[in-house]
Amino acid sequence: MPRDIAPLTSALEYATPDEQSDVYSLLAAWNQSIQTALDRGGWSRLQEIRDQYLEDVIDLVDTAATANGINWTFLEECVDAYPPGVGDHHCSSILANVVARCVIRTRIREGVDTIPTWALEYLADVTVEDDSEWAWESTAAFGWAVGHPKVAVLDRALERAESDDDSWAMGILTHATFADPEAGIDLLEQLLKSPDVVEDLVFVGCLHAPFEQDFPDFPQCWEPDTELDYQVEMSDDLHERLLAVIGSSINPGRLRHFDDSYRFNLERAADEYGPANDT
Repeated sequence: MPRDIAPLTSALEYATPDEQSDVYSLLAAWNQSIQTALDRGGWSRLQEIRDQYLEDVIDLVDTAATANGINWTFLEECVDAYPPGVGDHHCSSILANVVARCVIRTRIREGVDTIPTWALEYLADVTVEDDSEWAWESTAAFGWAVGHPKVAVLDRALERAESDDDSWAMGILTHATFADPEAGIDLLEQLLKSPDVVEDLVFVGCLHAPFEQDFPDFPQCWEPDTELDYQVEMSDDLHERLLAVIGSSINPGRLRHFDDSYRFNLERAADEYGPANDT
C-alpha cells in the first residue's frame, strides 16, 4: 500500500457508519493523506486519491451527519475545525458537499426558515483558491436558501456579480430557480438590468436546468431524487414572464442571433417583449 494513503485507508477501514466520533479521525486522515500525496506526487497523485476515495469519505460523513435527522451541531463542529477560505487544509471538498446536501434537504423537508445561518455563511465563504473548485461547486446550494429570514440570498448574489464574481452568481441563480422559480426569475431580472453586470445570455443559460429537471447536478456524488420528493413547478405564466424579462433586458439583435443556442424562444422574446413594443 502506498504510504501517502495509509492513514486514509486505515481510517476508512475502522470507520463505523453513523458513528460521528469516527468522522473526526477520518477528516484528519483525509487531510494528511492529501497533503502527503501533493508533496510527493503532485496534482496527478492527488487526483488519483480523490477519484478513488472521495465519494466513500463523503458518504461516511453524510451518513454520520444525518443518521437521526440532520445534526447541524456536529456539522458545525466539523467546519469549525476545517474552516473555509483559509487554504491550510483539504477538507472543504468533503464538508461543502455534505453541508450543501443538508441545506437542500432542509429546504424541501422543513422549510427555508430552519436552515442555519452559519451553514449559509460557510458556503458563501468557500473559495476556489483556498478550498478547490470541487468544493466551490457545491456552494451553489446557497441558492436554496432564497427567502431565508436572515440571509438575503438574491441581494448577495447580485452584489457578488457586480463585484466581478459572475461565476458564483450563476450557480446561485440556477439553484435559487430550482428552489423558487419565481424568485429565480426575479434574480435574473436584477442581474440583466444591473449596469455593473456584463454577462447576459450566460445568465439566461443558467435557467436551462431548472426548466428540464427537478434537481441540480451539484453537489456531486449524490442522487437527491432517491431520497427527496420534489418537483420544480414551472407554469406557463412563469415561462412567459421569463421571456418578458429576457426580451426587455437584452438587445433584440443578440437574442435573434443566438436563438438556436438556447432552449427558450429568444426570437419570440425579442419580437414580443423587445424595445420596439414599448408604448
